Amino acid sequence: MAKEVTVVEGRGLYIGSRMICNGIPEIVQAYYRPGNSTPSNLLVRIRIGSLVDQCVDVAVGDLGYRALHRAIPLLQCASSRHRAMFDTYLFEKMQKFLESPENCTSKAYYFAENGIVHLGDGATCVILGNRVLGYKGNRCIAKPMCSWNVPFGTSDACIILAKVLMDQPSAVLLTTAYTLLTTVRSAVIESGIDLQAVLYITGAQGLGKTTLARRVAGFVNNADTDRPALLFDAGSTLAATRDAMASARDLPIVVDDLCLSASRAAQQRRKDLGAQLVREAANVTEIIKKAPGGQTMTLHNVAGVIMTAEFMLENASDVTRCVMAPITQPLDLPDALTPSVMAGAVELFLQHYLLDSENSLCRLQHLLKNNEQIPALQNCPEQRVRTNLTALQWAFQEFAAILETHFKRHDLARDLMRKFQHALADSVEQTNAALARVRSLTPEGNIAYVLLNAYRKQQFSLMPEGKKIRKLLKYDGLLIKNKLCLRTCALQQLVNQSPGYRGWTLNRIVAELVSYGALCIQEQGTYQIKVSDDSDALRVYCIKIDVLEQAAERY
Repeated sequence: MAKEVTVVEGRGLYIGSRMICNGIPEIVQAYYRPGNSTPSNLLVRIRIGSLVDQCVDVAVGDLGYRALHRAIPLLQCASSRHRAMFDTYLFEKMQKFLESPENCTSKAYYFAENGIVHLGDGATCVILGNRVLGYKGNRCIAKPMCSWNVPFGTSDACIILAKVLMDQPSAVLLTTAYTLLTTVRSAVIESGIDLQAVLYITGAQGLGKTTLARRVAGFVNNADTDRPALLFDAGSTLAATRDAMASARDLPIVVDDLCLSASRAAQQRRKDLGAQLVREAANVTEIIKKAPGGQTMTLHNVAGVIMTAEFMLENASDVTRCVMAPITQPLDLPDALTPSVMAGAVELFLQHYLLDSENSLCRLQHLLKNNEQIPALQNCPEQRVRTNLTALQWAFQEFAAILETHFKRHDLARDLMRKFQHALADSVEQTNAALARVRSLTPEGNIAYVLLNAYRKQQFSLMPEGKKIRKLLKYDGLLIKNKLCLRTCALQQLVNQSPGYRGWTLNRIVAELVSYGALCIQEQGTYQIKVSDDSDALRVYCIKIDVLEQAAERY
């Protein structure tokens, strides 16, 4: 049927004297995803009458009238039969185009994701929003990436940024290093490094957390509005945030304003949200998204996630997945620190990386194997934190190398690296403080374990045998026939000083012991006993050690 179709220039496709379509399609380019031998997309040029030709990028599997009409509504076929003829004609045109040797002389690439891309010939390039760095050949960028615009920076952006950083506190340097690391995140992970790093900017309200995140990481704009595209408020819907986490590969996204609240319930919800986002950003927890038809999709985070918060996380594993960037004093960010300057620095950083990406990653691997030589990590025992901060150190070293090789500013590079060591040390100190706080709030075991452990470690001052009972006031208690008899203050003090049990009331402690069946009871109305017949004798809690041994549970 397609052989009967003729092209009438300036009018359309005809069969005899009957028009089947008012447009004339022509396939002008096939695009291949890196690593694929078959094309994924085609560029189709449509001529309609005397109008200016329009080109449509369409997936090979979608090639047909419906996709072209959706892109160019002026394209018309009068009936379903004519649409079928048009599709057949177009399919045969595609077959001839792909079989033609002259169309296979140079491969054109189709880039469907942002970030580091490995080409078929071993070369590497970077998709930076709607731009391609490191590849000058024919290419096509998928529409979602084209909707992101990264502004062109000036050639001296690195120098401007370096001079700004010399006068800024640790949080600004850490945020800058994390943003740079994010732009090569996929390559770092593909090289076998278990990077689970979320930048966690903390500080009280009004210190400049949001401004810092916007200035440094807010350089990705919406192409149509020129407004920041990857900044999200923690109080709004999470759907857009999670979509960005799953699609903004090697780009920084900001989850802003995890703030404290007057309502205890609302405050706990914010804390739970922060912990959940940290786990999703580290790919410990999958991102579950609802798809059309009630189905669910499982996604993974591919972005670098920056969170601003007024509170610390409450789980040790969440803390160790964060690069802590504390702000203790109001920031005074200079006007020179702008998203466009950061965009320029990012571009130069990526160009530097592309010049020798293989050796750059080798330097990272070497640094990881020898990170005990990084002074700031001497007081950092957590392996996950060491890995994250080592990767951060590497990214900042590569940035400093640009100052040396490109601008010959050896002094500035040296001073900046020294300052960065202080920033890393501040992050380690904040992490250690957060972990200490978390562990002080995390029980080692249940009450039975706490008391049994204290007894075995001789933490109670027990009255020796033979002492007169009136001397009990000087001791925590005494031992009677494998029963631990404790005074009220000694029992409550020991429990309250144990991790996770601060603030427990005596009634709550006693109720827990009663639930084990660990208390000896002499009379109704009290859980204490007298240790002698003397009317003035002290009352104590008589705890069965064998019951503690049975009930003890270590968490």
